[in-house]
Amino acid sequence: MNLFHPRTLSTDWEVMVIDKLERCVESDKLRGFAGLLRRECGVPVQIDWRALEFALGINSSFEQLWTRIRTVTDRAAQALREFDLELFPAGAHPADEVFDGAHVHVGTLHDESAGMHLENQMLKYAPAFAALAANSPASRHRRGEYKSYRVREQAYGCTVPATVRDPQLAQNSWGNDASAKLYGAPTFEVRVSDCASSRRFLAEHATFIAAFVQHRGTQPVECRLTPEEYRDCMTNRWSAARHGLQATFQWEGRPRPVVEILDEMLDSCGEELRALGVRRSDLGIVNTMLRKRTCQADFVLKLAERYPDPWCLASAYAKLIRHWEVFDEYVEAAPGLDPISQPDEDGILLEHLANIGEGTHFYRSREVMCYPPPIADEIIERMLEQGVIRREVTENRGILLTRVD
Repeated sequence: MNLFHPRTLSTDWEVMVIDKLERCVESDKLRGFAGLLRRECGVPVQIDWRALEFALGINSSFEQLWTRIRTVTDRAAQALREFDLELFPAGAHPADEVFDGAHVHVGTLHDESAGMHLENQMLKYAPAFAALAANSPASRHRRGEYKSYRVREQAYGCTVPATVRDPQLAQNSWGNDASAKLYGAPTFEVRVSDCASSRRFLAEHATFIAAFVQHRGTQPVECRLTPEEYRDCMTNRWSAARHGLQATFQWEGRPRPVVEILDEMLDSCGEELRALGVRRSDLGIVNTMLRKRTCQADFVLKLAERYPDPWCLASAYAKLIRHWEVFDEYVEAAPGLDPISQPDEDGILLEHLANIGEGTHFYRSREVMCYPPPIADEIIERMLEQGVIRREVTENRGILLTRVD
């Protein structure tokens, strides 16, 4: 059985454009550049809220995708520099409110019901891809608490945990971490990944995702997660956002470093990688990142140690990243990082408590780890029992929570 025929892949790579003062350029000023790139490069480049979106067409191999990535970005950088503008490939701007991703489309999928069951399978694995691609550790004048503020903030609703769906009870969806999208191009989309700063990493990462999704498409398609499994997925998603490749997941009943999980995922899809014209040994950037537990966010955080001001950080980052290999060279030279333990129950409670101030609507507690209502409500009850919060029911706003210092 194989749900995908023919096997294809693509990526929609959202990349900010900044001016000489490191400010993000508005969408209306980017439309002409998108049109130029569509005409000259033959790929459907478009605009997505203050970013160029490099939609890289239908590709049947790693090499085809890699060639298109280089061609379109070389031409884009050249055209923009004629107007004193620069590409700013990052998951977030250090001072602005922009988040960007690199969505991967895996094709060709024609069975929507099977695609929904595949969504349920991929819910378990999506956090691992988020950890690998973490690249937004500086956002809105914050830095360092998370390696992916984009995943933590759910990118304003544009990337959210998938709802476990039954084909007989389902409606169309948009914006999930991983979802079947047959109403446009017949593909399965993985949206969870932050924007890549390295062109080579983008090509490797997109090919890895495509191969793994196609591999899961050869497995039994019916998948229904238990509440416990769903809770683990949500906790792992938070750990990926917080710690990147240093994260430890709760995995099949025990804690496991995410790099071990990704390593097994790569090995499992060897046949599918070969079908896309590449071997695991060819994915040099990804292999080095796993070996060192180092992601793109670690490069940004290292740079931020030297340039703590967010605007200075944006300036330094822009000057370095225009040389597309800077992260590739960084990860080769970087020391390895140690794994960080998964959060225990007390750590989970404290993380929820940190999101509560004075008169905080109780739904803010849902935003911490995206737990479903019974689990989120149980955590609120534990905080009430411990006396660290108090609860008020109001006529206009419903349930409000206040932290007790």
